[in-house]
Amino acid sequence: MKDNIEGRMLVDQMDVKFKASDVQVYYGDTHAIKDVSVDILDKTVTAFIGPSGCGKSTFLRCLNRMN
Repeated sequence: MKDNIEGRMLVDQMDVKFKASDVQVYYGDTHAIKDVSVDILDKTVTAFIGPSGCGKSTFLRCLNRMN
């Protein structure tokens, strides 16, 4: 990681192990996940937290190609 500008970390491209950009998931006409983007860094622990029904499991299933 490089610097902290306005409370956000700037990340070297070399540190990114997995990148998801503008993920969209639909179940029929239901738009379950809207424009989710995330960079997962090498040698770090990443957690998805949020209330029940917000799409955490759906997003993980999408990353694992289970949807």
